[in-house]
Amino acid sequence: MRLGYRAIQLVDKTLSRCYSWGSRGAFARCGANTVIGRHAKLVAPQLIEIGSDVILGEHAWLNAKDDRRSGESTLIIGNGVYIGRFVQINAWRCVQIGEDVLIGDRVFISDADHNFDSPNVPIKRQGDRFVGDVTLKDGCWIGIGAAILPGVTIGRNAVVAANAVVTKSVADHTVVGGIPARPISRREA
Repeated sequence: MRLGYRAIQLVDKTLSRCYSWGSRGAFARCGANTVIGRHAKLVAPQLIEIGSDVILGEHAWLNAKDDRRSGESTLIIGNGVYIGRFVQINAWRCVQIGEDVLIGDRVFISDADHNFDSPNVPIKRQGDRFVGDVTLKDGCWIGIGAAILPGVTIGRNAVVAANAVVTKSVADHTVVGGIPARPISRREA
């Protein structure tokens, strides 16, 4: 028996809701109508707060760590946020995502980095460290494949172009792109 396209969509939606329901209790806080995509990897979800009406895409990886050893949430996601498929977010101390933020597929966001001070020790054995807070303000859009590096703030309603590598903060209503990302234009408020 072959299932039609609509039947496959219904099965997929039902499986996502079941997966979401089973994952909700693991978070420090999880708002109403939040959908957790299948195969999402949740590391230390007790350090993650998620608002209402959030969509977390399939295979996304939320990686929280209590670098301060305080037990406080290190990743805070506001209401109405869309996080695409295969996104990786590392929150060692402080990654804050405002409301109605749009994050495309395959985006990388991190407040930490690997240590690489010792030239004679493999980097993977040198551990990692917090570098700087990351903030995505309300209404911003992070394009597919972009990287948001530690210490960066993305302004309100700003746009980060696809595949951009953001090494410096972006002002409100500004469009940036490139490697490293530079202002392309300004959106009038």
